[in-house]
Amino acid sequence: MPTGDLYGLLGVPPSASADDIRLAYRGAARRFHPDVNSSPGATDEFKLIAEAYAVLNDPGQRSQYDASLKHKNAAPVLALRSLLSRDKVPVLNEPQVVYALVEVRPALPPAELPTPPVNLALVIDRSTSMQGERLDQVKAAVAQLIDSLRENDTLAIVTFSDKADVLVPAQRTAGDHKITAKAKASTLHASGGTEILRGLLRGMMELHQNLSPASVNHLMLLTDGQTYGDEGDCLLLAALAAVDGISISGLGLGDEWNDKFLDELTAATGGSTAFIGAPDQLTKFMQDKVRGLGAAFSERLSLRVLPDQGVRLLTAYKVAPEPGPLPVEEMPLRLGSLPKDQALSLVLKFLLPPITEGARPIARLALTGDVLSLNRRGERATEDLAVTAQANFQAAAPPPALVDALSKLSQYSLQEKAWQKAAAGDIGGATRLLSTLGTRLLSSGQADLAKMTIAEAKRLERSHVLSEDAKKRIKYGTRALMLPAPPVSGSGRLRS
Repeated sequence: MPTGDLYGLLGVPPSASADDIRLAYRGAARRFHPDVNSSPGATDEFKLIAEAYAVLNDPGQRSQYDASLKHKNAAPVLALRSLLSRDKVPVLNEPQVVYALVEVRPALPPAELPTPPVNLALVIDRSTSMQGERLDQVKAAVAQLIDSLRENDTLAIVTFSDKADVLVPAQRTAGDHKITAKAKASTLHASGGTEILRGLLRGMMELHQNLSPASVNHLMLLTDGQTYGDEGDCLLLAALAAVDGISISGLGLGDEWNDKFLDELTAATGGSTAFIGAPDQLTKFMQDKVRGLGAAFSERLSLRVLPDQGVRLLTAYKVAPEPGPLPVEEMPLRLGSLPKDQALSLVLKFLLPPITEGARPIARLALTGDVLSLNRRGERATEDLAVTAQANFQAAAPPPALVDALSKLSQYSLQEKAWQKAAAGDIGGATRLLSTLGTRLLSSGQADLAKMTIAEAKRLERSHVLSEDAKKRIKYGTRALMLPAPPVSGSGRLRS
């Protein structure tokens, strides 16, 4: 049982009376009983609720549990809070949408905690298309990355084309090892085609030599091309990596790589994809990523969303620190790392069924993660989302933080819909969406991105052919506009 979360499982404070606990248990058990709730994970949640009640309903066991909470290492270390777009909704005979902005923060002062070691595998595409300036920049970026690693970090470098080779076996980056690793990295040369699966497999093998729950285990994939025929196996490998606690980040160089595939691959592990528009940007991207890995407060974060009966989770989108869509088809949502000095935030979109007057729970959010520096595994935080349906409903302004996040999300969604229409042959629809996006970007002060978007709309209208370079720049440009959400104040949901 995760320390300090028994009260959270029942949705009551530690000061709750015995009657409060019994009432809360009945309500929670009804929500997640497998005969009522068919959501994946509902049965497991029901069992946890029953176990929590068994402890808190027994005066002796509750006293022992409360005493354990006073121990300095027993306090909760993950803070989970949320804001709803509307905590009061109208009584309707038809479905309605509600958004939630969810924020995760460290519950302890992060400056007092040591930084965890990083177990890193660089997997580098060395196919023929990488030759010349691209490969020269890769060598320079890798050399600087090696210099930035600490003595307790481990590094492996794998290169691949139509076969994979271990250029630098997994080892600690201390003393002469750095010099040797940089010398070997300088021998990189380009040849062959692109088979990403081969590189991923060898990279995973190297990571597993030092795989540890006390480390940040990460694979960084750099490619400038598309892999053919092995996409499904790559995605399966990513799913297995997530189970092992390995996250994957993708760096796409140029405009010929498959952004949809790379987004799916990295999102499956809680990682993200970055677009490298020019080779000279590579060093900064790689160093920023490794710096972030070394400053993690919590690793292997996942969020299980358990909708109540009749409620559907439609979409999930990670806002910060690395924006990107999250697949909702499988639970839990993989969130990756929580930085020491920045909140992790995401936006959830729910579809509520026809609703009658009164209080109505929407979903339970169950967050788990490992806090490496404290050697605490499987830490959990729980948040219940609920609305009140009113017959005499009066709309209130949604929270500014959520409005800001949804505004940025709408810009990203516009470009996504534009590419979908273009791919379906609806060039007119695609150009209209891009023109609308350009106007919105211009009004929000994003002049360069706005000009690029409007220019691509005009070019698409004339040629009926997408520019892959413009598509990626607009896609990742609008994604990069997502900013960290301001701290969520209060005890949780916004109350009006």
